[in-house]
Amino acid sequence: MRILHVITGMARAAGTSVFCGEALRALTAQGHDCRLWVRRHNPADAYPAGAATVSEKPPEADWRPDVVHLHALWTPWLLRPYLWAKRRGIPVVWSPHGMLAPWAMAHKRWKKILPWRLYQRAALRGAALLHTTSAQETRWVRALGFHNPIAEVPLGTTLPEDVPPFAERRRLVLFVGRVYPVKGLDLLIKAWARLKRQGKAGAWHVLCVGPDQAGHMGELEALARQVGVTTQRAPLAEAEQADLTFTGSLYGEDKDAAYRAARAAILPSYTENFGGVVPDALAFGLPVLASQATPWGVLEEARCGATFALNEAALAEALADRLAQPDEALQAMGERGRALVRERYAWPAVARALAAAYRDIPSCRVP
Repeated sequence: MRILHVITGMARAAGTSVFCGEALRALTAQGHDCRLWVRRHNPADAYPAGAATVSEKPPEADWRPDVVHLHALWTPWLLRPYLWAKRRGIPVVWSPHGMLAPWAMAHKRWKKILPWRLYQRAALRGAALLHTTSAQETRWVRALGFHNPIAEVPLGTTLPEDVPPFAERRRLVLFVGRVYPVKGLDLLIKAWARLKRQGKAGAWHVLCVGPDQAGHMGELEALARQVGVTTQRAPLAEAEQADLTFTGSLYGEDKDAAYRAARAAILPSYTENFGGVVPDALAFGLPVLASQATPWGVLEEARCGATFALNEAALAEALADRLAQPDEALQAMGERGRALVRERYAWPAVARALAAAYRDIPSCRVP
C-alpha cells in the first residue's frame, strides 16, 4: 500500500510527531511504501520517520498514494494536502490527536471559532475516516456531530528488552510531557505539598521531563514556593536535590535513562485523548498513576497502576499508597504492565491496525 502521512512539523518533543514517525517506521517495516509531507522540515529537531521519504512538497505525479493521513488541527496549511487528495479522489484519514476534547475546544476558544466555522469542521466532515486513540476520544468526536467512520487505534510504544529491577532504581516519581496547564502539574505540586505536611513524602522526589510551553514552568515554580515545595531546573543526576526537578526535554537514551531511574510514573492531566507516556512508562516496568480524566481505567483492570479523582486530596492519597509499596509489589506491577504493552501497545500491532483501517475505507483502491 502507498501511504502518505501529512503533518505541519516533526518537532521531537511533540506527541503527534512521535505517533507519525513511529507509525511510518512500523508501516514501512511491514512492506508499505510510505512518505511524509511536512510544511517545514528541520532535521536538527525532527523526530525520525525511519526509511520514509520526507518532503516539504506534495508527491510527484508518478507516485499516487492509496490514502492520505493528516495529523492535528487548526493549521490552515493542512487544507492544502486535504484539497490535493480530494481533487485526486484519494481517501483522507484525519487524526485530531485530542484537539477535539472539551477542554481543548474551550481553551483559547476565541481563536478557534473562526477557523472552525470557515474550514475545520467542513474538512473533518469530508474525511473518509477519522482516527481516534481511545473510546473517550471517540465520544468527544461524536458529541460534536461527526458521523464519519471512526477507527480506534491506540498510540504505541517500543518495549525495551530489559529493564532494571526496582532495587536498583531511585525513589523518583516521573512525569513526562509538555509543561502546560492541561497536564495538571499544579495539582501534583499541591498534592506533594500535602504529602510533605503529612510526613509521607519520605525520601521520594518528583522528576518532570518535558519542554516548557507558554511560560508555564515559571508559574509552577511560583506555586511551589507558595505551598512549600522546592524546585530546581537540573539534569537527572541531580534530581534528589529538590522536591521537584525540571530537566527540560530529553531524547533517546537520555529519556530512556529517566524511565529506567524512576520507580513510578504519573499522568495528572485534566484531559487526555490517550496519554502516550502511559504505555511508554509501562514498557519500562513502571507502575502508573493516571487521573480519571484520562482513558486509563485499564491500569486497575490489569493491576499495573491506579487512577485517581481530579482533586488534591485524591492525588495525595494515591501517591501515598504508591510510595508506601515495597519494591516487590512495585516489581510485580511493573511486570504486569510490560505484559499489557506487549499485548496491546507495541508499534507493530498499531501499524497493522492502521493498515487494516485504511483497507476498510470503501474508496481505498487497495484490495
